[in-house]
Amino acid sequence: MSREIMQLQGICKSYKTENGEVKALDNVELTVCEGEFAAIVGKSGAGKSTLMNILGCLDTDCSGEYFLDGENVADFCDGKLSEIRNQKIGFVFQSFNLIPTLTAAENVELPLIYRGIERKKRREAVECAMKQMGLSDRRSHYPWQLSGGQQQRVAIARAIAA
Repeated sequence: MSREIMQLQGICKSYKTENGEVKALDNVELTVCEGEFAAIVGKSGAGKSTLMNILGCLDTDCSGEYFLDGENVADFCDGKLSEIRNQKIGFVFQSFNLIPTLTAAENVELPLIYRGIERKKRREAVECAMKQMGLSDRRSHYPWQLSGGQQQRVAIARAIAA
């Protein structure tokens, strides 16, 4: 049996607006085991981004429990959450969040620098991720010099570089 890496139990999240309270998530239950792939799908406004922000430890729920690798995320301090985001979770944002003053390769490398990975290993990881994404010939290009699809692939390379 596979190990559970993410488990959500009764997750709820609401937001206050000028028109009252909006329930973005209502009693969400989800288990993802090691080696599984999961897709979060739904219409616009269904709470997909809210759920992804909770799964990525960028936001917290209003109620319920979220276990990551068997540990309750609610017990983590800000430093531990930052460490998790840096070492366990790869992000590909809708807007890609590429830094315009950095080349494609430098954008992929940046989280590895924050992680404290030695320069030679960083460069190898960047080359591998860029090659996987078909971007080896675009490593020195800035985001504004790339197509939308290429920017998206840089963001994916950044998320998978290890």
